[in-house]
Amino acid sequence: MTERQDDPLRGRISFDGTSTPLKTALFLVLVLTWMLPGLVGHDPWKIDEAVNFGTVLDMLRTGDWVRFSIAGEPYADKAPLYPWAAALCAKLFGGVLALHDAARLASGLFMAVTCALVSLTAIEILGEAAARVSVLLFIGCLGLLVRAHEMTSDLAGLPGIALGLYGLALAARRPAFGGALVGAGVGVAFLGDGFLPTGMLAALLVALPAVSRLWRTRGYALTIGVALLVAAPLLAAWPLLLAAHPGTSASAWFDHAFAWRWAGPFDLDNVFETFFIARILPWYAWPAWPLAAWAIWRSRRTLGERRGVMLALVAFVSFFVVGSIFGGTHDVDAMPLLLPLAILGVAELDALPRGAASFLDWFGVTTFFLFGLLLWIGWAAALTGKPDFAVAWLRREIPNFHYHFDFIAFALATLLTLIWIVIVARSLRSSRRAIVNWSAGIAMIWMLTMTLGVPLVDQARSYRDVAARLEQNLGRVHCVVRVNVGDAQRALLDYFQGLRTVSEDSPDASQCDALLLQAAPNRRIDVRPGWHEVWRGSRPGDRNELFVLFRRGPA
Repeated sequence: MTERQDDPLRGRISFDGTSTPLKTALFLVLVLTWMLPGLVGHDPWKIDEAVNFGTVLDMLRTGDWVRFSIAGEPYADKAPLYPWAAALCAKLFGGVLALHDAARLASGLFMAVTCALVSLTAIEILGEAAARVSVLLFIGCLGLLVRAHEMTSDLAGLPGIALGLYGLALAARRPAFGGALVGAGVGVAFLGDGFLPTGMLAALLVALPAVSRLWRTRGYALTIGVALLVAAPLLAAWPLLLAAHPGTSASAWFDHAFAWRWAGPFDLDNVFETFFIARILPWYAWPAWPLAAWAIWRSRRTLGERRGVMLALVAFVSFFVVGSIFGGTHDVDAMPLLLPLAILGVAELDALPRGAASFLDWFGVTTFFLFGLLLWIGWAAALTGKPDFAVAWLRREIPNFHYHFDFIAFALATLLTLIWIVIVARSLRSSRRAIVNWSAGIAMIWMLTMTLGVPLVDQARSYRDVAARLEQNLGRVHCVVRVNVGDAQRALLDYFQGLRTVSEDSPDASQCDALLLQAAPNRRIDVRPGWHEVWRGSRPGDRNELFVLFRRGPA
């Protein structure tokens, strides 16, 4: 490979697994373009963002990093690692960025660590040529895009699972050190997101020797022993902190952590919910899953001897089974499955038939060209009022929208669109090019959305305006009782206006002279005796949620 071939001004870019300064630069630009947009520049959105930021906000106000609360009321539903990291980011960068933006940087931190571990695992299993393309396949998965940029504690469990996978891959050469990494991964997974990711790793550790003789060795026994020694203090640390801290209870946290859909009476809906991950996986894990399926098919006769491919396959099956049985109907529970799928998807990538690679390449380029075109048309419509069909759609989805030209956002969006065009036009045809073009397209669309489109999205999803209008209509009241107001809404009303409500079951509720009801817009709202309605409102275009404010006394 000559330098001339990797110079887009004179030749073509060959994505063949080799490393050159140009391809390294393109890789870093692509990953950063995917990772950074969306971390700053918008308000917290419901549900996960609002709840997680609510715990961080109270943590910063009270200085209590063990007793989690939202708007002053205990909230024992979170593992500690994400709130701790987010609060630390808010402390470090809160003077430069908005507090919620600074806290959201924790998501970028956890994703950066996860991507680095995916690369290291791919190198250990498949060699240096898989280092970058495995990361690109991972971040190219459709289901990861939005969640990777939100404030959600599930992101804190992801690097723990990635560390466990890397430790198991490394254990073939270095059993003790690999075991230490596995134990650390188990501990990080538990501190990051509780029992679900921890159970996924535990299931994998048990399944490996059960399915293959490659792990029925003294070396693997040493790996497990070291992993248990390292994991034990990490697993015990959080319950011990809760037990020792005044005002907290380890048993209350365990009650939340162990709550799952099978705890109550048998319900047929619970059976259907076990298929949730299977239902979303075809789009959620695209394009990793068809490439992983191809790798398994290619390896079907030698699978028992291919330790790395077997490790990734058993990991996927273990994560899938545990997530389906013990997880809920939340797409974030499927994120760990993307880690082994990204490794499997690269295992036989170079042997992918030319027709399949060309189809994936064509499909990605065509899809992202059309999406990019639609985003640019939407931006032009918001700014100029033309074309009419785009303006009509915007007015229907975001009534009374306001859009202001931002040169920096426009320049970044233009630059990334041009970079994508250059990558597509100047790269030589190969199966790896299909992954690069797909991931570059994902990054371009995300950058366009987070530069050109985020002002409109924020107007539709933010509670800032709702909180301000609610505050105007409250006037001087000393107490507001809430009915059916969710944790996410409580957190954001507290953040934007400092409004804290009390539960209608609280003894203080009888002393309140205002009542805030959250309801569905299409449902009848019965006026309670002794109250009269003074205001109702919702976010622009919100068809699912309505706030109604009542005051005590006659109208």
